[in-house]
Amino acid sequence: MSPARRRLVRARRWLLEHDHRVSFTVLYISLALVLSMAISMFWLVAVVAAHGVLEYWSLGKTGPRDHRLGRTLWHIRLDILLVLAALWLGLYIDLLFGVAGLGAAARTGAQVSARVIAWQRTIRGVLLTVDEAALAAKAAFGGTGGGAPKTAARRSEPLPWRQPWGWADRLIVATTGVLALLILLTPVLTDHSVVEALAILGQDLHPWPN
Repeated sequence: MSPARRRLVRARRWLLEHDHRVSFTVLYISLALVLSMAISMFWLVAVVAAHGVLEYWSLGKTGPRDHRLGRTLWHIRLDILLVLAALWLGLYIDLLFGVAGLGAAARTGAQVSARVIAWQRTIRGVLLTVDEAALAAKAAFGGTGGGAPKTAARRSEPLPWRQPWGWADRLIVATTGVLALLILLTPVLTDHSVVEALAILGQDLHPWPN
C-alpha cells in the first residue's frame, strides 16, 4: 500500500472513530470556542452542523442505518442545547440586565453597550466551556480509538431515546424544550417585536458582524 493510500485509510478511520478520539475533541473545542467568541455565533452553528454531518456519515458507514437523522440529533443534543442557550441569551440580554438599570439602552449607549456585550461574551464563554468540558470528559473516559465498537455490534444498537434516560438526558431534553419555547415567545416575554427579535438573531448569526 502506498504512503498516500495509508494516509487516506488513517484519515477515514479517524473520521469514523471521531467520538473516541481525543484529538477530535480538542479540535472541536478549539474551533467552537475560538470562532464563536472571536467572530460570531454563526461559526458555532457551523461547527455543530459539521459535527452532525460527520456523525450522520459515520452512522451510515459503521453504525445502525435506521433512524439515522434521529440518532444524529440525539448524539449532538448537548451541542444543540448550547446553540439554543446562546441564541436565547442574545434575545433576553436586555431583560436580564434590566434589573441592573441597563434596559434597552444596552444596545444604544456606547459605554453601556460595550459592557453588556462583554458580559454576554463572558456568559457565552462559560456555556461553551461547560459544554466542551462534557465532550472532553466523554472522549477521555470513552477511549481514544482502540475501544471503538465493532461494526456488527453497532448495527444492532437499539434506538437511544427509547432506552432508560439518565438525569443528564432528562435535563438536556427539558432545557432544550424550555429554551426553544422561550425563543419563540420572545415577542411576548420581552420588549422586542418579531422584527426586532429576528434582527437580533440575524446579527448574532451573521458570519462577519460589524
